[in-house]
Amino acid sequence: MNRLISTLVFLVLMLSSKAQEKPLLTIGNEHITIEEFDYVYNKNNVLVNEPVSKADYLELFVNYKLKVTEAVAQGYDTVPSFINELDYYRNELAKPYLTDEKASEDVLKEAYDHMCYELDASHILINLPKSPGPEDTLKAYNRMADVKRQLDEGADFEQMVLKYSEGPSAKQSNGRLGYFTAFMMVYPFEKAAYNTPVGEVSPITRTSFGYHLIKIHDKRKNKGEVLVAHIMKAYPYKAHPTIQNQSKIAIDSIYLKLQNGASFDAMVAEYTDDKQSIAKNGQLPWFGTGKMVPEFSQAAFALSTNGEISAPVKTKFGWHIIKRLDARPIKSLEESRDDILQKIRRDERAFAGKKATIKRIKTENDFKLNTSDFAQLKELTLLHSKGDKSTLLEYLISAKLKPASFADVIISSEDFAHKAFSFNLPEEGLSEIDFQYVWDGYLENVIIEYEKSNLEKKYSEFKHLMNEYHDGLLIFEISQKEIWNKASLDSIGLNQYYQEHLDDYLLKEHFEGTLYYCRTKQAFKAIKKLLSKNSKLDNSSLPEELADQVMIKQGRFFKGDESLLDKQVWKTKTAITANDYPFLLKTGKRVDISVQPLEMIQGQVISDYQTELEKQWVNKLKEKYKPIINTFAL
Repeated sequence: MNRLISTLVFLVLMLSSKAQEKPLLTIGNEHITIEEFDYVYNKNNVLVNEPVSKADYLELFVNYKLKVTEAVAQGYDTVPSFINELDYYRNELAKPYLTDEKASEDVLKEAYDHMCYELDASHILINLPKSPGPEDTLKAYNRMADVKRQLDEGADFEQMVLKYSEGPSAKQSNGRLGYFTAFMMVYPFEKAAYNTPVGEVSPITRTSFGYHLIKIHDKRKNKGEVLVAHIMKAYPYKAHPTIQNQSKIAIDSIYLKLQNGASFDAMVAEYTDDKQSIAKNGQLPWFGTGKMVPEFSQAAFALSTNGEISAPVKTKFGWHIIKRLDARPIKSLEESRDDILQKIRRDERAFAGKKATIKRIKTENDFKLNTSDFAQLKELTLLHSKGDKSTLLEYLISAKLKPASFADVIISSEDFAHKAFSFNLPEEGLSEIDFQYVWDGYLENVIIEYEKSNLEKKYSEFKHLMNEYHDGLLIFEISQKEIWNKASLDSIGLNQYYQEHLDDYLLKEHFEGTLYYCRTKQAFKAIKKLLSKNSKLDNSSLPEELADQVMIKQGRFFKGDESLLDKQVWKTKTAITANDYPFLLKTGKRVDISVQPLEMIQGQVISDYQTELEKQWVNKLKEKYKPIINTFAL
């Protein structure tokens, strides 16, 4: 019996091994592995609430690869714009992989130390252009140096902001940035800020934006994160005070009900204007300092116990009542590690370990300096670095020196000549320090380029990412031709599709017009009288004494949207009245069910037509390439 079980296990393992040897998918001469499928499948399902099975996802994957195959067949991968864009993405993706682990660990710990605290700061910014030359850099630095001198002599920081700063916060908030923590500012700015004591001003700090001076007003321990729910009465950005006041009246009424024992969840369901959070009883995602507008954040963190409810809070979006659900402190370093590393890869600090990386690559690849040839290279360069650059290049090329080597790379004086001297030589020639600077820069570039060329071999994740960008760019280009442009430009085909699918574009019976909700019978009568004279009555034309007595809604209303309207238009037997506005007047008309005109829903029809074109195109590709799927590999 044991021998039989062993034999069966052996056979299962052998069959599994054979399945792994076969490609999952074959399209023409291309073989796609189960490893690539698993990578794409796992990546696209990790954040999905209801992940699809591998069997269901396989069809999407096959369609995806068919499009890539067709794009290559049509030569999209040879177009210069594609090659250049893919090369750009490759360089960007390579950056995080060119950092030494020890250096990365030091940077990670520094980032966590910063995360443990929040800083309140102001800054002065002198801008630099996107590609500054030496003159631009010197001019901007000298201007900032003058500002720093004045501050050192006792000038007021805020006055210096108003007088000199070119940053957007200068006019908005006198340079005040509010509280922030790690990863919320560019790294050089963050590092300078955290290295500056409270009450003092940082040294002049350069970032990609320009030169900064940073004043630290406060440093406090990170409060962690808070989980809240809210009820919101919204108003448009920079809305008229009358409209803002309507939201204030509504939120005060809700707050009073809560104080009298009403259920928070019930109030959310009935009154909130935040439709995205209504399904979760008003709950928002966890957030920390700087993730919400200051007024909301301050009120949320001021709540000290779970279940506590704030008084109405005003933000630029509207009025809010906030309920604390939970709070948690900042995570430990180990708990935060993965999240910090992900952020570092998108941050300037990813390059802090470049020198350590160079050293590691040299060691791994047996870097050797040929001291004799290197000395000759240096002597030739110093001797012929005055005057015309072409003379120096001729000597270096003809010298045929081999000053260094590593792995299978031999560094030659000819390569050094072609790649190291992209600049004009100074009239006085190069000094020994200049030569060393040029050599170090050239050598670093050679070593980094070598490492970059081997990233696909060393890191499977990088290989998959590059495949993803390669395929994604190709699909984007060919889809424009085969689907998107066709759907947008083919007016005859679009109209034909619309005519064949009229039932998909029916507009339900509805009421179209304006609703006037009134608090009292007196307000009801006053509005009725006004409407007899002006049927286009709106908030701007309401008399001041009626501003807080009437709530106006305008638009398209379907049965079930407004209870009082349902009773008047569709003669429903019961109507749930809002105690604050129990009387309703309306202007407008009831509109029967109808087909929406093409010009009114053209965007939706184009989208549907694109879906149909894609379906037809994929079917043609399946006929053309006849993909072979090894489902046993799954």
